Amino acid sequence: MLITYIEHSGFAVEWEDCIWLFDYYRGALPVWDTKKSLFIFSSHEHRDHFVPEIFDLFSGFEKVHYILSSDIQKEVKKLPLENLPHGIDYVKPGENLKLAVRENQSIQIKTLDSTDRGVAFLIDYQEQSVFHAGDLNAWVWEEDSKAEKQDMITRYQREVDKLMRIPLNIAFLPLDHRLEDNYDMGIHYFMEHVNTEYIFPMHLWGRYSTVTKFRDSLPGTGQRSKIVNVTHPGQQWEYEKAELKEITDKRRLG
Repeated sequence: MLITYIEHSGFAVEWEDCIWLFDYYRGALPVWDTKKSLFIFSSHEHRDHFVPEIFDLFSGFEKVHYILSSDIQKEVKKLPLENLPHGIDYVKPGENLKLAVRENQSIQIKTLDSTDRGVAFLIDYQEQSVFHAGDLNAWVWEEDSKAEKQDMITRYQREVDKLMRIPLNIAFLPLDHRLEDNYDMGIHYFMEHVNTEYIFPMHLWGRYSTVTKFRDSLPGTGQRSKIVNVTHPGQQWEYEKAELKEITDKRRLG
C-alpha cells in the first residue's frame, strides 16, 4: 500500500485496485487513477474531520463509496444530493460492513466507539489490517475533575482493549499537544496493549515537533521504530511485507 499524509487526521491509503481516504477536510490530494474504487471515510461531523466538499471532489471516479459516521447524516440531509450517483453508508459504533472492491474482493469494516464523537474504523483487506482512530483518544484535560478524567480513561481503554487480539499493520492515532502533560496517554496505552507494526501520529494541528518529542521519549529503538516520523503534508510511504519506507519519488499532488 502507498500511504499519503494529507493534513491533520487526513490520510490516504492506495492499493493496486482501490483507494481509501480518511477524514479529509482540506489539503492537496494525490493524482489517482479514476478507474480505481474510492472509499471515503469520515469518522464524525467535526469540521476538521468532515466537510461537504467531499461529495464534489471525486466526480471523475467510476466508483465512489462513502462510509460516514451516523452523526454526519443530519448534515448530509441539508445538502442537495438527490442525484448523487454514489453509495453512502452511515455507521454507528459496533457495526460490521462488507463492501465490494471488485469481483471476489471486498473490504471488511468494523467500527469502534469514540471518546469524542462518531466512530473509529478497523478495516481488513488482503490479509492486512488498518485502523483509523478518528477522535478515539484519551482526552484527559488538565482542567477536568478527577471523576471526568477517570471516566475518560475507562472509556478509552475499553475500546482499545477490543483490539488486543487483532494484529494491526497500520494504525493512525491522535497525538495532540493541547493535552499538555497528558498528550501521549492514549498512544502509550495503545502501544502497550495492541500489537501494531507501525503507528502514524495524527491530529497534530501542524505541531510536528510533537511527534519528535514523543519518539524521543520512548525507551528503546524498537518502540521508536514503530512511530512513523510524520513531518509535513504530502509525505508518502510504501508498505510491503511488513516493511515501511518513506519514498522520495512522490506521487504528484493535485
